[in-house]
Amino acid sequence: MTRYTEKQKLAAVTAYRKAAGGLRATASAHDVGVDSLRVWIAAYEANGKAGLVAKRHVIYDLDFKLEVLCRMQDEGLSCRQVAALFNIRRLDLVAEWNRLYAAHGAAALQPGWKWEQTRMSKPSSKRNDREAVTNDQRSREELLRDLQQLRAENAYLKKVQALARSKSRSAPVKGR
Repeated sequence: MTRYTEKQKLAAVTAYRKAAGGLRATASAHDVGVDSLRVWIAAYEANGKAGLVAKRHVIYDLDFKLEVLCRMQDEGLSCRQVAALFNIRRLDLVAEWNRLYAAHGAAALQPGWKWEQTRMSKPSSKRNDREAVTNDQRSREELLRDLQQLRAENAYLKKVQALARSKSRSAPVKGR
């Protein structure tokens, strides 16, 4: 991965803004990637020259993350647009925050939060005496009904797998 100086970034952005050649022509003229140029342009438009300055690793606090997500939700912005507005260099970071917030709430956005903190503790392998008694006292009809339901679920899953296999076999192969 090539690192570009602030002067190179600024030259490419100003050339794009002045010229009518387009994004790809400007990127190839300055020997930079189209995606990189697109990010630089968005950062420059949102934050001026400060948007092109190299940043070191930043740890964002909970309030900042919530502000970013609220703005994204309220204004219907994409992750790329919000990252440019808030001068966040890693575009995937906003999407990651959005996924974490949707799945685990605001607590997941705390610095240092790990997914393992939300996992439930493993249930003990020992059966309670009450459970053993109630299972033993279940009637034959209840057990047969449960068995029939489990067999139906198993048969359904097998049919879904077979259908998926047959679709993948019959799908046309591209390029031939």
